[in-house]
Amino acid sequence: MAECNKVAFINEKGGCGKTTSIFHVAGVLSAKGEKTLVIDLDKQRNTTDTFLLNNEEPESLLENTVFDFMKGTAKPEDVIRKSLFQTRGNAKPRYFNVDVMPADLRLEFQELLGGIDIKGPLDEFVRRGRYTWVLVDMPPSNRALHDVCLSQIADFVIVPFSSDFFSLKGYSGLIDTITKARALNAGLNLIGVYLARYTENCAVDQYIREQMKMFGQVFMDLCIPVRADIREAVMHGRPLSYYQPKSASNKAFIQLVDMMEKRIGQFRRKQA
Repeated sequence: MAECNKVAFINEKGGCGKTTSIFHVAGVLSAKGEKTLVIDLDKQRNTTDTFLLNNEEPESLLENTVFDFMKGTAKPEDVIRKSLFQTRGNAKPRYFNVDVMPADLRLEFQELLGGIDIKGPLDEFVRRGRYTWVLVDMPPSNRALHDVCLSQIADFVIVPFSSDFFSLKGYSGLIDTITKARALNAGLNLIGVYLARYTENCAVDQYIREQMKMFGQVFMDLCIPVRADIREAVMHGRPLSYYQPKSASNKAFIQLVDMMEKRIGQFRRKQA
């Protein structure tokens, strides 16, 4: 079995497209036959609600959450929920190998997150579950969760950017966070940064794209377009791979996954 790719989507600014990216990336992986575990560490629970739109009552999401697993009061197999997708609008939702650890409002309180040690139990669960990918949705700003995620969960980090100067300004702080995490997780690597919301005919977006080229090879020169089908798919709880698989939007996410796989492979070969 291939080694699992554990990737955290992170940006210290909110509204940059993390949840949308994770949803459609998971859809691409699912369509390829991969088995994916999604871990939602954002107390807003947008990722949880999106993935479980078709198969959960809201009240049930308050029981056995990722917080309970992190604190050792629930086993990972008791926490995960199976995400169900529709292949067409009138089809019964089905399971396509995407599982979710739902978020919890208690993740907001950093004082509750001390003494967490989940690396061993999580790695064992991922191995037994035969997951090939773990995708983590990180909150914009929570130092305790960043430390747990980057030292105990993720081996790779990817940064979705929105087209604004605030994203650029926050980049140096993000790199500092990753650098400090390497003290506990020497194998942590930054896959790259990409524009998660790009309007092709917008002069501001074009300017930001040119500015991001200063990042060199870290910049993944692909742009996720701002299109109606991306938002529609999220509202219906159907990733683009099951909503509009031949669309330009889905092709952009396929390209993103291809680049992630390529760069992860390069890192693994260097470390071998």
